[in-house]
Amino acid sequence: MTVDMYGLQEGRAWHVLAGLFFLVAGCVGGGLARNAETEKIRSVTLDARRVPDASVLPRLYSLGVTHVTLVQFGFQPRFDVPEIRMHVDANWFSESDRGIRMLAEDADSLGMKIILKPHIWLGRYDSEGQSRADIGFDVPEAWQAWEAQYRRFLLHYARLANEIGAGMLVIGTELARSVRERPEFWRGLVREVRAQYDGPLTYAANWWEEYEDIEFWDKLDYIGIQAYFELSHAVDPSKEVLHAGWEPHKKTMSALSKETGRRILFTEIGYRNVPTAAAEPWRWPSRSEVGRVNADDALQERLYAVFFESLWEEPWFAGAILWKWKSDDDRRGSRLDFSIQGRPAERVIAKWFGPVSPWIQSSVK
Repeated sequence: MTVDMYGLQEGRAWHVLAGLFFLVAGCVGGGLARNAETEKIRSVTLDARRVPDASVLPRLYSLGVTHVTLVQFGFQPRFDVPEIRMHVDANWFSESDRGIRMLAEDADSLGMKIILKPHIWLGRYDSEGQSRADIGFDVPEAWQAWEAQYRRFLLHYARLANEIGAGMLVIGTELARSVRERPEFWRGLVREVRAQYDGPLTYAANWWEEYEDIEFWDKLDYIGIQAYFELSHAVDPSKEVLHAGWEPHKKTMSALSKETGRRILFTEIGYRNVPTAAAEPWRWPSRSEVGRVNADDALQERLYAVFFESLWEEPWFAGAILWKWKSDDDRRGSRLDFSIQGRPAERVIAKWFGPVSPWIQSSVK
């Protein structure tokens, strides 16, 4: 047995002990006395190559996380090839069925739920410049072949979501051409999924030229948005500038929520610690930035603060899944990445998610 950072023996029993500790701490501070009908979904996407350290889930709990989101991949060679390879026994722990079951059990011991969020991965690891939004075909036979494989892929995770008592299932992610051209397939898929899993459903639509065009929001429980909205191209934008950047997006989302009778859930939102994060929040880290781009933790912190200040208390806003949290084994060196761990942004998230543990207050520099 080893001793973890809390001075307790590692092992899954620690999750139960930690859950009791944080439950008491949260109740004393009033942080858990929330109305279930109005509670925001407070989630982060967890990425773990191996079995995570026993402190990871309790640390998320201490931030106020209510749902841990896990991503599962189906692999497609090209956007125009109707072939999806499932990977349920993935070596990557948090993507495998085994890992999902174990993490669900541990999350449940802390009073947290799991969100399953299947993705299609195109091409090799670098995706070869392809986009999921372009997946589509010019003949009905190819569409039907792809839809049969996607249905098989998604229903597997619907059954798994039911087995683990998942708090939500995302039925698709950024498949813009498919949802635009084949809405009847998606309506039928929702019916089939609901026969396997009776929890909340959403679809994760891209913020750019997709979420306003979905025809089946009324069949789902939330409007899901991958929320990498452009906010400002200014150098080192102030909070006032960033608040102004949110205003047109808020207006559009509020109107859509009113029209559909569904609240908005950000199925993904995140900011890198780089100077261009407000202008291009979706941009992935690249090797060319190493040694050329300076880290900007202050801007990352400011972006998260303005997001919460602008949206969190809106009645039509259901919550957010933050991108993303890596287990400590997968965080090597200093990166210009989306991580909030140990950065000033973590304190902002703790403040808005709540309750906040003394350890978080003292560990964030």
